[in-house]
Parts: sequence; C-alpha cells; structure tokens
Amino acid sequence: MQFNSIQITRGKCLLKLYLSILFFRIAIVKQLKSVINRRILVILVLFTSLGLFNCENMDTFVRPNLPEKLCSIGIIDADDTARYISFEKSYQSEYPEEINDSLRELSFSISTPEKEIFNYHSDQTMKDLLNFKIPDSIAFISGETYILTAREKTLVSISADIVVPEPPSQLNFISVNKEITTLSIPQSCSGLTVVKSVVASFSFINNNEQEKYYALIVEGAGSTLSSLYIPSSGLLDFTVRETNYPGFFAEMFGLIMYHYKCNENFLSVVKSPVFGYFIDGTNTTDKTCTITISTQFSDTYSVYDFLKAINIKVLSIPEELYFFEKSLYTYKQTKNDPFSEPVYLNGNIKGGNGVFTICRSRTLSIDFPTWY
Repeated sequence: MQFNSIQITRGKCLLKLYLSILFFRIAIVKQLKSVINRRILVILVLFTSLGLFNCENMDTFVRPNLPEKLCSIGIIDADDTARYISFEKSYQSEYPEEINDSLRELSFSISTPEKEIFNYHSDQTMKDLLNFKIPDSIAFISGETYILTAREKTLVSISADIVVPEPPSQLNFISVNKEITTLSIPQSCSGLTVVKSVVASFSFINNNEQEKYYALIVEGAGSTLSSLYIPSSGLLDFTVRETNYPGFFAEMFGLIMYHYKCNENFLSVVKSPVFGYFIDGTNTTDKTCTITISTQFSDTYSVYDFLKAINIKVLSIPEELYFFEKSLYTYKQTKNDPFSEPVYLNGNIKGGNGVFTICRSRTLSIDFPTWY
C-alpha cells in the first residue's frame, strides 16, 4: 500500500514569466516614447520566450506538507478463510528514520452497534502490520453493520462502518475444456514448446433490485514435476475471454500467489499479488451474467505443470470496495498521461486513508476427469 501524495508547483516558473512580461511591456512603452536599442529589445524577447519554454517543460514535483495519517486496507470474506487487514502510516519517504518505527502502540477493534466482537493491541513498535488474519471463528451476517476503529499513539484515530451484502446467487456450470498451444520459440529455463490452458464458462443471476458489485478470483488444485506430483492448491492467474458484464482487473489486497521466475536459466518461486476481476452489476439490464475465463499453466510462470480442478469464486462486494478498486485501476491506467484528470482515492476510512469491507462469496468447483 502506498498513500503518499505529490503536488505540482510552478511558483518560480510563473514568477519568471511574470517578470518577463513586465519587462517586455516596459520596453514597448519606452519604444513608443523614444527609439530603443534594437539589441536590448531582442534580448527581452528571447528572455520572455525562455520563460515560456521553461514553464511548459519544467514541472517541479514537491511532496506536500500534509499531516501523517493512519491507513488501513481490510478485505474480509465472511464465507472463507481470506480475511485480512493491514495498517501502516502515511509517512514522508524522505525521512528514513520513520520507516522502521512508524506505528507505536497500535490497537484496533471490530464491533457491531451493540458489542465488540474482536480486538487487537500491541505494545511493540513496528514499521507496519500487514495481512493480519481475522479469526475464522468470527461470523459476519448479511445486512448487519460492522464498525472498525483503530488507534496509534501519535496519530488521529480512524474508523469505518460497512454493511455486509447478500451472497451471490448460485453459480451455474456451462462448460470446460483444455487447450494446448505450440510455441514457435522454446520457453526460457525449461525449453518447453507446449503451453496448456483451461477454459471454463459459467453464469449466475444478478439480483440488481439492490446495488450489486462483484469480484471474481480463481483457485487451482494441481501438482508439479519438481514436487513429485504431490497435490497442492493456490490462486491462479486468469483472463476473461468473453462476458456480457464488462469489468476491470485490480489487486486484491491481502491475497498472495506464487509464480516461477526464470533467472539465468534457473527457476525460483516468488510471491506475487493477486488480481481480481471487478464488475458493476448495477450498470446492466441483463439479469444473467455469463463469463468465460481462461487460466494458463505449464508455461514456466505458473507453478503448476498439471491441474486436477479449479475453483471459481464470485464475491458480492460493498460499493465502497468497488469504487476504491476502480479509482486505483483508473490511476494506474492514466498515471503516465500528463493531461489526465486527478484521481481521488475513494475509501471509507474516516480520519485516515484506505478501505474496510466485508464480502460474501460463492464457489463453483470444477473437477477434471483426468489430470490436465
């Protein structure tokens, strides 16, 4: 998570431009009264042109002097073990002494309007608290309101409240098949020339009588040659090939997955963020959402050489999470465009930055008749 901001200032440049115009006007007035040295006039014109050129091409990026805040991202799946929350301080990166002792006496709690259901407190000093897991034993009920409050010794307290949505409707299986692609150039590290993919289609009913937003992730069960075919499971990369519900991919904070990395013809396993597919279910008149996804493996990137099953998970998410992810997606799409509009982070944390949400989910499990 990064919550630092930047501010563009052109103060010095504008001052130069103002002085250039002022001097130029004085020269014109004097020229009307008396004959001015042509060389001086040419110099003033060049000075003005340089001022305009500098203002057009020399932006200075200055970090604003904003108060430091407590920041949090919490995405809790009420129907699964994926229930993580993270905290950090929006410190100024120019001050390295703050990096390792940012949080002091951090505490937070989750409550209903009637009672507290979970609390955490640490007397230790830490850089951050990342991917803290909320216990599986805590139940979250659709339609109920839950409140997050958090405190740190030197910062303003933060809070957020969220209403848990209803779970998605039943996921309906349509089809699944395996694809094999032959590469013209062998893969690095492995030298393989064949890549495998699983293509699966499914649907579900979008109950858009109320506001509905969704996120989609995919998990796989498979094995690798290096593990001697011992089965394991984990999250998978995937693409959306066809759908009548357009969406976008954005990071699912708190979740991680594993990939192979080829370095000097040697494969190593590294951690990677997980990206989900986010859908606005209020922006359509079609009641049935149909999606075809594809996940690739045996490609020197996926850690799986074989797959035995995939689990497609659809989450009903609060609108606060959808618009938080949409603003991050928009920022990443436009950050290199100097003419794009500013992107404001849509969160629900009061007194700080970030988002706190509780989701409901439903899973479609697809077992393959043989190892793919």
